[in-house]
Amino acid sequence: MPKIVDHDAYRDKLIERYFDDFAQRGYSDVTMREIASKLGISTGTLYHYFPTKKNILEHMLQLASRRDISGAMAPINEDTPLEERIRIFSSYIMEKEQWFADIVLLTIDYYRQQNKEGGFEIVNEADSHYGNGVAEAFGLSTELGFFFTIFFNGLVFHRLAFPDSISFEEQAELFIKVMMAYARAEGIEKNTHPEEADKGN
Repeated sequence: MPKIVDHDAYRDKLIERYFDDFAQRGYSDVTMREIASKLGISTGTLYHYFPTKKNILEHMLQLASRRDISGAMAPINEDTPLEERIRIFSSYIMEKEQWFADIVLLTIDYYRQQNKEGGFEIVNEADSHYGNGVAEAFGLSTELGFFFTIFFNGLVFHRLAFPDSISFEEQAELFIKVMMAYARAEGIEKNTHPEEADKGN
């Protein structure tokens, strides 16, 4: 009986195995042949799953957004207070800062390539997944969900460019204070359902 291959799972596995190299080397400085060699597969197999380097990069961004949201929110339940949710989220980002820095580098590479070809649907899709996922898990409005992701993306990028200029922990603590002051002022400190938060905005 022939072996049944889960092509989606295998595609994800290939992405996970090559993610670090692709993030560090960049989009333009690596060939499909080099990628296949690094993964220990034939170029034909690689092209079967990813017709172009652009496809690899797009799948990396999609996979990262799915895994990040589920990983960051895993410890959160319905009874977790808002401030603790924020701390769990910020701790997750801080612990995986290098991973998120790699995401930033990959996104920049994607934009460079798309400036030649046009279209930013994949990046926009990943961005929406992050923002909406945070909003849902935190019981906040969509706008505040994106506010979270924008802040932490900016923090990761700043530390990538200027690694010794600021402390991640200090900036995250300041963000928590600002966010909780806003939540108390808006009366959403104890909300756990996004629809309730949306009604208050």
